[in-house]
Order: sequence, then C-alpha cells, then structure tokens
Amino acid sequence: INLKFNLNKGKPETVSTTKTIAGRPLAIKLGSNSVSISNNIANTVYVRVFNSGVLPFGEELAERRNLVVSAQYTDMQGKAIDITKLEQGTDFKATVTVTNMKMEYVNDVALTEIFPSGWEITNTRFTDYGDSTKSLANYTDIRDDRVNFFFDLDRGKSKTFTVLLNAAYLGKYYLPGLQTEAMYDNDYFARNKGQWVEIVK
Repeated sequence: INLKFNLNKGKPETVSTTKTIAGRPLAIKLGSNSVSISNNIANTVYVRVFNSGVLPFGEELAERRNLVVSAQYTDMQGKAIDITKLEQGTDFKATVTVTNMKMEYVNDVALTEIFPSGWEITNTRFTDYGDSTKSLANYTDIRDDRVNFFFDLDRGKSKTFTVLLNAAYLGKYYLPGLQTEAMYDNDYFARNKGQWVEIVK
C-alpha cells in the first residue's frame, strides 16, 4: 500500500506499508466531512470508512429494514397505560411485537429491550404469574436493566414477547428505543426512538 489521503482538504498524510491492510484514525468535525485519497502505485486499493458514536437521548435514528418492532404497555389486566408518568409501585407489562416484513424465513433474530433504571424487571418465578417473561423465544437472557430475546421468524409472521415490570424508584428516566436485528444478516434491522418517563408518588 502506498497512498496519500487528506481529511477535509487538510494536510495530506501518507500511508506506506507492505501489509495488505492499514488503518488510520480520522479526527472528524461536527457536520459534514470529506476524505480524498490518491493512490501512488498501480494497484487496486479498497477503502472503507467506519464511524461510531452515541446520539443524545431522544435523538436516536429510527430505522427499519425488513423488520418492524412495536411496544404496548398495559396494566396487569391488559388495559393500556401511559408510561410517561407512572405511580411508584405500579406493576405493568411491556409487550413487544416483532414482524418479518420480507417473504423469507430469517434465523437468529435478537430483540433487545433496555429499561429505565427506575423500572425493575419483576422476578415472579414463584408467584401466580409464573416467570417474569412470556415469549416464543429460543433463548431469553434477563439482566438487571434489560431482556434479550433470541428467536427465528417465519416469512410475514410476527412474534410477541412480554416482560413484567414495576415502577420502583421516583424520578425522571430515559427509556431507550427498542432494537431488533438478524445477528448474521444486515438486511434485517429495526430500531425505534426512545422517550422520557417519570415515576411519581
């Protein structure tokens, strides 16, 4: 590899190595950025630019590729509730539905539900409700602040997953958006925006 590149028309930098792969960090600025590359020898160079980051609360990018994900919040009797303001101690259910919009079977789908720190996933393994989750998942991973479901999804079909929750701690919290994706196929992905929620006396 023997090339020069510059970021945002700045000072050119040289990459010269006998290795087949080379990586360089780029100090980007807020807004649009551009990279220009000039190959110094007669070979083919493939360039990939990766970026990552975390958007501010409430500014996640909602996205949908062949999957649709939606959530409904209800009381224990199934009546819809407003989660933007819950009374402390309220028991309720989060019911999430994932739908495959493509006419192809998809394996190894992951659904991640992350909950606000003021909510608790109810451990009901020894109560009349049974487990703290109800789902059609192949595998369920329950953590302190989240539940991960892993499952397959037939073409045009939906699966629904329910988690029992409690509004435990007073305060204002952020509820991240839902995210679901096929773990080994980038054609399947969906993410919703999050929202602020509050727990009051």
